[in-house]
Amino acid sequence: MTYYTRHRGYNEIQGRLHEDSLKNLLGGDIQNINDLTQENFRTYDLISSDGIWSVKTHMTAEGKLNESGINAYLADFEHLMGWNRPVGALEEDVKAFKEQIPQGVPIPDVLRGGSIPEAVDFLKNHSKLGIPEDHVLRVKEAMINRAREYPEIYGLSVKPGEQDLELLSNRIQGTGLKAVDTPALIREQLQRQEIDLQLGKKGVAEPAKEINQEEEYQYGYGY
Repeated sequence: MTYYTRHRGYNEIQGRLHEDSLKNLLGGDIQNINDLTQENFRTYDLISSDGIWSVKTHMTAEGKLNESGINAYLADFEHLMGWNRPVGALEEDVKAFKEQIPQGVPIPDVLRGGSIPEAVDFLKNHSKLGIPEDHVLRVKEAMINRAREYPEIYGLSVKPGEQDLELLSNRIQGTGLKAVDTPALIREQLQRQEIDLQLGKKGVAEPAKEINQEEEYQYGYGY
């Protein structure tokens, strides 16, 4: 895989595993933006002819979700809507799509040919957040509760109806990969990297050293 042509750290692998999983789950013409432009494209990770996704993975070293992680996901979603960002941040997101996504790559029509305000409105109201499959229910519940208390954050009416809350929470999508299964997959990839490095240096593989997950990844807010 092209992504692993250079050494990747624990957090990078964690994020990429979930990006790849969601990409495979959705299928169609979806692509990873970081494979189309320079790495670490601003704000978003996946794009297709009819959608745009940011993928986040907040978990402990054991793959568990705690309150800090839930709050981080809520902040990630609000980030997509322009909250706690500099003035004009969403406009800069739109300009990045227009200027950096190669011609011929399927993206939503409004991001390619629409006006800046039209594209900003699309990002605010239709962008999605991909998170580990086993985090979805708790994060959706937390988002609905927050939207009831602070509907203005999400562009909702003072007393949003259940349908509006459901539509909002459905913008949280599972990647198809569980967080509890993620640490083992990361360790496997780190070991493969170690073997590849040894092969490259010596031409003969030596046993991969045991990866100490606690040293490699200190839990904070994840990827």
